[in-house]
Amino acid sequence: MYFLLQKVILPNIDLCTEEQLYFRTQGGKYNYTSRNLLVPRHKVAYFDTFFNAFSIKKWKKYTTLTSLFLRVNIIGRGTITVRHKENGVIRVLKQIDFKSSCNISDEIEIDISKINFGYIYVEWQSDEDSVLNGFEFLTKDHVSKSSMALVITTYNRKEAVTKTINRINKTLLTQSEFKDRFKLIVVNNGEAINHPSGNGIMVINNENLGGSGGFMRGLIEAGKINDVKHVIFMDDDGSCEIESICRTHAFLLMAKDKNTVVTGCMLFEDNPAIIHESGAIWHRDFLHYPDKHYLDAREIDSLDTFDNERKIGYGGWWFFAFNINAIEYYSFPFFVRGDDLLFGYMHKKHNIVTLNGVASWQMDFERKISVLNS
Repeated sequence: MYFLLQKVILPNIDLCTEEQLYFRTQGGKYNYTSRNLLVPRHKVAYFDTFFNAFSIKKWKKYTTLTSLFLRVNIIGRGTITVRHKENGVIRVLKQIDFKSSCNISDEIEIDISKINFGYIYVEWQSDEDSVLNGFEFLTKDHVSKSSMALVITTYNRKEAVTKTINRINKTLLTQSEFKDRFKLIVVNNGEAINHPSGNGIMVINNENLGGSGGFMRGLIEAGKINDVKHVIFMDDDGSCEIESICRTHAFLLMAKDKNTVVTGCMLFEDNPAIIHESGAIWHRDFLHYPDKHYLDAREIDSLDTFDNERKIGYGGWWFFAFNINAIEYYSFPFFVRGDDLLFGYMHKKHNIVTLNGVASWQMDFERKISVLNS
């Protein structure tokens, strides 16, 4: 029985079209309608990218992962190469001559017994015109079963949150492979939202208690659901790849320590390949600064920089996932500026991890302040 760890992410015209965040190619062409990559004869597609490299360093360090497999969905003939990169040194882990007209391959085992650092990625070299629909990393390790509650707090942003509810429902809650693993809790601090609860969706009308009060209400409600073990706080515009949520849940299900937290990095909405913050680092006197600030995630060496860890003090509530049993303190049930910062400070023993491919696009804070004050 295989358990899905990470599925390829390809560009989505409604979310992000910065192709170098997803793949690099010599002569290939991406089809935004069918969402697949056309790779002409004798051309190559590389996936050593922000969204599709597999951080073996972090999976080995923070989880119980011992086995890794690859499954591809390609129409055509060519060579699949699985590579490992560490400190600028690249080596081949697996190379297979591949031919398929029925899309789905058998699982390809990757020996990770002696690999503890760097990242693993896939390369496809086409011997004939081919279509790459996707690939995924899996494991045969035992993984405990439990659900994750997606908690969203909103205030008078009916259009944005309704769009988010519908997207999560369509692409996650109603998908057979995921529908039993996720619940959606929307805490509404403002005007009524005309969206019925049910089918994994709970809409709660709340007093206007700010982001802090809203998220804490969501956390309390999540704790009442028997099979929910993990919670993720998200913005009401839900501007992240759905696969980022699935990867995060898989990572936390296999975490060695219940205090492991995954925080999504923030990419600029108007400059979608640039990282504003990948977690924040405490300085002194409650001061902090963003990690990986202004890192261009398209650059070929950016993954090495991204994987260079520093002690993260807190993660923003635009994407913040944790084990519900590791929470010792709730934030105040009313509006508090810096509520996510305070929450992180109160739980300093948490191991806050950032993963490439786990991110959310947000408006530049300076621009947001300007808009709010205008």
